[in-house]
Amino acid sequence: MLTILVVAWWPVSFHVYSLKNDALNYFLPVRRLVSESFYHHILPLWTPYLNMGYPLHGDMQSGVWNPFVQILSLFGPYTLYTLQIETLLYVYLSGCGMFFLLKYFRVHPHANLLASVAYMLSGFNTDSGQFLNWIAGASFLPFLFLFYHRCLKEGSANAAVYAGVFLFLLLTCAYPADFIIAAYLLLAMTICHLAVTYRHTKRFTISKKFLAVHMVMGGVFLVLSAPAILSYSKSLPLMERGAGATYADVMSNPLHPLLAASYTTPLAVWKMPRVSITDALERNSFMGIAGFILLLCSFLVSSTSGMVRFSKYAAIAFLLFSLGEPGILRMICYYILPLMNSFRHPANAKMFTIFFSCMLAAFAFDAHIQNKLSRPALKSAISAAIILAAGVLIWSLASTPLFEHAGAIQDGNVSFGQCLKNRILKMNFSQIALLTTLMQIPFFVLLWRWLVNANKPVRVMQLAIVNSVIFCILAQPFTVVKNEKASTIQSLVDKMAINGYPVPGTRTSLRENSVDGMKYFKEIGVLNLYNKKPGRVDYRITPSNLLSQNEFWSDTSFRETVLDYPLIYQSDSVSMNNRKLLKPVASDAVIHVTKLLPNCFQFKIKNVLPGYYVLLQNYSPCWSIFENGRMVNPEKVNVSFMGFNLPEGDHVVEFRYIVPGLRILFWISSIMLALITLYSLLSNSNLSGRSRRPESPDR
Repeated sequence: MLTILVVAWWPVSFHVYSLKNDALNYFLPVRRLVSESFYHHILPLWTPYLNMGYPLHGDMQSGVWNPFVQILSLFGPYTLYTLQIETLLYVYLSGCGMFFLLKYFRVHPHANLLASVAYMLSGFNTDSGQFLNWIAGASFLPFLFLFYHRCLKEGSANAAVYAGVFLFLLLTCAYPADFIIAAYLLLAMTICHLAVTYRHTKRFTISKKFLAVHMVMGGVFLVLSAPAILSYSKSLPLMERGAGATYADVMSNPLHPLLAASYTTPLAVWKMPRVSITDALERNSFMGIAGFILLLCSFLVSSTSGMVRFSKYAAIAFLLFSLGEPGILRMICYYILPLMNSFRHPANAKMFTIFFSCMLAAFAFDAHIQNKLSRPALKSAISAAIILAAGVLIWSLASTPLFEHAGAIQDGNVSFGQCLKNRILKMNFSQIALLTTLMQIPFFVLLWRWLVNANKPVRVMQLAIVNSVIFCILAQPFTVVKNEKASTIQSLVDKMAINGYPVPGTRTSLRENSVDGMKYFKEIGVLNLYNKKPGRVDYRITPSNLLSQNEFWSDTSFRETVLDYPLIYQSDSVSMNNRKLLKPVASDAVIHVTKLLPNCFQFKIKNVLPGYYVLLQNYSPCWSIFENGRMVNPEKVNVSFMGFNLPEGDHVVEFRYIVPGLRILFWISSIMLALITLYSLLSNSNLSGRSRRPESPDR
């Protein structure tokens, strides 16, 4: 499977091309800040370089509590190559997770590999390649589902431990919505398990073993997640995402029903008209043409397997959820279920739809291998897929001129591969739909021959893998990689990045610090995060900014005035009115910045007369000031920043960002995770379970 990944994702795996968009604008610079702190043995709680000060430890997408980021940071600050390795790791783990899950259900190896590759190279992963937390959700979901299912069926303490670990990984690595939805999925699994138990025993009982495994799972999750939970509880109330989202925001970016076309013509959806309500990076649900046909088969035949039935209902439920308002289910969840009003992007739920769809495809192929799948069902499924592909092609030809953007492919200034990539990106809807349909025709013909006319599972599996690999490669120029080479981007990072923690001057204004902030935005993001100059540009960077910073930035005249001030200055007045502008004043005070670390700022100030000082770093209740060893609390001034009084004389003023107990919880969590990992390696644990696996086909 690793070989398949390397080939299918070759632009990334060989570092030929660079990831693009959010991967460079957010993840690379933020990961670099986080990893540099870890590399210097500093817990990355705060950064002074992002939006005039930001609590990294409270950002659920920054990677501070992501154990993979922590481990990779041991080798030095993040580079583009590190980021691309992390991306590939998540994609690979998604396939491994599906493989172990289906192995547990004793799915035939050929069916297992077909579905695992289909999931690993699915449209969700190629769509979301630039969002590391989204593909991280896809990587840990199969593991969580496997081990929680084993908790319910076997009452296994080992399974409970691993379920707690992967629930923790979903919380700290994945998109927050994935964790919330997964928690409700586990609840649904529990309800179904209790309902089945009641049907068999005719009484409602909860066994001690049931309670014990849930206590183990919950305990492991809470201990591992404790530093993250504490951080989020401190920071989320101060952030815009902590207050929930409006109904309009929650329903934004649903999956348009017309995007069902991606099951057969995945490349066409990026140029498809009338689907603009869905972000271009959320449109592809491709799971291989063979996987889609087998998925249709699973709905055309009945099954006595409880897991097959559960997967069917789950796939339908998540499909409806992903549609947003038209599907109704997302709307119901918004009003009824806790935390369902806290995230956007209904289309992101297609990750769960694809997950269960791949499981159903595997179960259907397993039945076919055992000659338990009827030929009429196979014929109907292939015919339906052909009709869908033909319908998309006819619609595209009717809506978009076929010969638009015609031009030569070769260009003397670039390589053939680069020119071909540019040509594909310039193709319109009808051209891409025609190209995709023509490419699918041989697969339709061979699948009809090897599925309907003869039972040749090896060839079907090989054909399915080739199909997934081809369309995965072709999808990446649209959503994953940019035109520039990875080496070019990394060279720019090396040139612009300042290692360590330089001390800024006290006469340079924040505007001067930010003057080149957007110079290389398309290449590597905001420059302040690399050159270590405190300041701010208009681009938000983080998906969840501090509320006070938003308030400050929204007042244009106020912010434009403040940007002309230095990082720290003596104010012209003392005012408890946070809205009052505190301006610098000419004085004989001497200010030196002696330290500007992620969680600690130190200044030497010689004050001729008592004065009031302003530090242009965002206020947080976690900040404490130590003036010559005496602790005082900063005051919130200038809407979002910190002020403090100083008597006359020489002073060493130190700002410390302190979250009581966080460091201890971090070490406890890290040690526990290391012990679990060591135990897993030494015990040679079989992730799919060595014993008590369900007998096929009941599952």
